[in-house]
Amino acid sequence: MAGYESERVQRLQSLMRELGLNVLLSRLPENVVYLTETWPHHGISVAVLPDNGRPTLFIPEVEMEWGNKEWADVVPFGWALLKDQDLYTSYRQLLGEVANKLGLKKAKVGVEQALEVVGTTYRHAEPIIPAAPWAAMLGDVFSGAKLVDITDLMQSAKLIKSAYDLGRLRVANEIAHMGASKFLQKLEPGMREVEISALIEGTIRAAGAGYKGARLVFAEAEVASGPVNTAKANLLIPSTDRVIEEGDLVMVEMATVMDGYYSDLTYMAVAGPPNDRQREVHNAVLAAQQAGAAQMRPGNSYADPDNAARQVLVDAGLGEQFVHVTGHGLGFRFHESEPFLMPGAAGTLVEGIVSSIEPGVYIEGFGGIRIEDDVAVGKDGPVFLSTPRQPW
Repeated sequence: MAGYESERVQRLQSLMRELGLNVLLSRLPENVVYLTETWPHHGISVAVLPDNGRPTLFIPEVEMEWGNKEWADVVPFGWALLKDQDLYTSYRQLLGEVANKLGLKKAKVGVEQALEVVGTTYRHAEPIIPAAPWAAMLGDVFSGAKLVDITDLMQSAKLIKSAYDLGRLRVANEIAHMGASKFLQKLEPGMREVEISALIEGTIRAAGAGYKGARLVFAEAEVASGPVNTAKANLLIPSTDRVIEEGDLVMVEMATVMDGYYSDLTYMAVAGPPNDRQREVHNAVLAAQQAGAAQMRPGNSYADPDNAARQVLVDAGLGEQFVHVTGHGLGFRFHESEPFLMPGAAGTLVEGIVSSIEPGVYIEGFGGIRIEDDVAVGKDGPVFLSTPRQPW
């Protein structure tokens, strides 16, 4: 299906017309993915969406083979080689042509201005983020136009995932589960936290590429072990060189990205058989997670999944140890700005919203246990995009 005919792009164009926006310009990777189904490598691609018609993607020649021509008109430009002109010279030419072609001298042009939290590029070691030079150039090229921030617009569009989006997120979660399965198979006393991290990340990258059409895959796995590290893992601490001992709790926080679609999961295990207390706490957290997920229904409030999960842990005597939110939106980045499933949260769940469901408890001297899955609001109730866990 062509991009301009897709459910999500049509929905965005409808929102643009409601706001009187004539065109939208995007460089943020998560928005480029949304508009063109192309995940930028370096972060200098530009997606252009008019209020009617097909998107255009300006992409560096070195990334041309990755541009999705089914979703957008893909136009290459030179960059990074001796033959190529300055990047901003190219931007001025390309966007100047857009302004002339679309007659945008007196138009309303949507641009990205709020950049505090963004999804990364594929080359995540050095992501490129548009800032002051980009803003100044836009002001020159569209000197007669009104530049309007599109942060809220894009969030409104991305909040509701289409059937296509949910399918892609399911593949991302299936790839993540490959790494988790390897961790559960290989965990044993004597391994270091960083060793497990490398095992998971390597498995996901090696097994994920090519799986159900996946092209670009990377992962980050942070491992906490033992009573001290897992007890403070609500802070998402990095993996260390700590050696795992017999009977240790081991928590893995996994971030997996497949072609710009994000999975966010937490898995638990014990290095050896779990003891009675570990089993008791784990199963209470799992019950809380399942209770929270059960509230992912159209018409419920953002607070309902949190209330349900929190009540289970209160009843188990663990309420005070549950110190964070039950879940957060995700899909085109790890933490989207809506929804947040927390006490008193405003907002109503509708079909297509995706959130993590991740209650956890953190007990000094014992350790921490968190269980996290990615769950969509379906027409008739919750839809797990990841693999639900089992009791110990």
